[in-house]
Amino acid sequence: MKKSKQNKTQKNNNNVDSNEIARQIAIETIKDTEKFFQRIANFFKGIWKFLTTPGMILGIFKFQKLDHVYESFLRNEKLMKILALVVAIGFAFNIRYAPSVKERYSVDINSYPLTSYYNKERIVVEGLPDTVDVTLVGDKSQVDIAKAKANFEIYADLKDLPPGTHKVNLEYSKLGNKLDVKIDPSTIVVTIMALTEIDKPVQADFVNLDQIDEMYVLSEPQLALNTVKIKGPQTVVNQVASVKAIIDVSDLSKLSDYEAPVFAYDKLGNKLDVEIKPDKLITSTQVTTPSKVVPVEAVVTGNAPEGHSVGNLTLTPSEVKLYGETTALESYDKLQVQVDLYQLDDNNELIVKLDKPENIHKMDTDTIKVKVTFEETQTKVLENISVDFKNLDAKYSVKAKSLSDVVINLTLKGSTTKLNSISADDVKVWIDLLGYTPGEYQVPITVESITGVLIDPSRAKVNVIITE
Repeated sequence: MKKSKQNKTQKNNNNVDSNEIARQIAIETIKDTEKFFQRIANFFKGIWKFLTTPGMILGIFKFQKLDHVYESFLRNEKLMKILALVVAIGFAFNIRYAPSVKERYSVDINSYPLTSYYNKERIVVEGLPDTVDVTLVGDKSQVDIAKAKANFEIYADLKDLPPGTHKVNLEYSKLGNKLDVKIDPSTIVVTIMALTEIDKPVQADFVNLDQIDEMYVLSEPQLALNTVKIKGPQTVVNQVASVKAIIDVSDLSKLSDYEAPVFAYDKLGNKLDVEIKPDKLITSTQVTTPSKVVPVEAVVTGNAPEGHSVGNLTLTPSEVKLYGETTALESYDKLQVQVDLYQLDDNNELIVKLDKPENIHKMDTDTIKVKVTFEETQTKVLENISVDFKNLDAKYSVKAKSLSDVVINLTLKGSTTKLNSISADDVKVWIDLLGYTPGEYQVPITVESITGVLIDPSRAKVNVIITE
């Protein structure tokens, strides 16, 4: 609304200026016309002066009565012819040299392009409008031709101005001297800044990663150049914090030979208006799909029905294919799922959600179906299971305090099927000596768990002696 009022006010001002020019023209025309009639009046004054000379007066007094003067004058055929000839010559002269009065016409041209002249390789200018409004006044035919051709120029000459803020008068050319020209605005305020150029390192940045399948792995992009030239006002160039070649990965088929546009950013990530050479770089990115198949292992929680143990536990699928960086895949040899026996349905089945491991892009499945069968609980004893010593500092040595501290017995409870598959070699028992120093200690025993089997060691701790 405010902008509309401003435009309306500007147009009214243009109309007032055009009317003022027309009024001035009318006044000049009236003055020229007055001069024309003044010449005629002077002409008749000259005739009267001629008729009132002493010679003419003596001739008139020859008549007896003054009333007969004009009658005699009119009957003088020779004198009348002379008078008629003089009047005709006077009229012809004034008509020939009377001012030619032509209609003055004005037209407004809005948003006419403004041309500027300055060394664009050395300075940059702020405050230059793209267009100005122009009013042309003059003979209608000349005004219409100038408007139709639109080959005149409105320009700002900045060639000799030093850096700083300046008030500049706008000028025009290619309009001749028969038209009056009004430019709005007629003056502008511009700020001139010297240009500077520096070299900046450029890095690649991927965009639209959410539009490609997570199974794909993108290599580090290779850029045709490692640095680009940044050119602009010193104050703007000083704000450049990073320069990035932007690679759109939405179309993977183009990434092997991709032309990436280059942009400069400030520390807040805003684009800066500077000149970059080159403003595009050829980049090359390899697209691969590294993968690894790992088994799924169930970790059972909860209790089986009284007097029963887990006989068999089936996972479908029993393996999962992982996608990701090669280094990330190397960190995983198996995936574990929690199987809560209390969550089983009437068919002793359960769907378990599989969490995606850290740094893995994708899995070929994220759910595992679990089927559990129960059998009556049986007991099995494994005797004389060796206790291993782990993580003791290499500068120390350790020994059991007695033979009973070297081995222990384990009581296993589970289904017949499960117990029959377990031997002494399948059970791991150890004590952790990390951080222990010379002395005599009672160290807790650790027994590696077996899915679906309860393990009860014959003792909870063993006695050891550590020496240097």
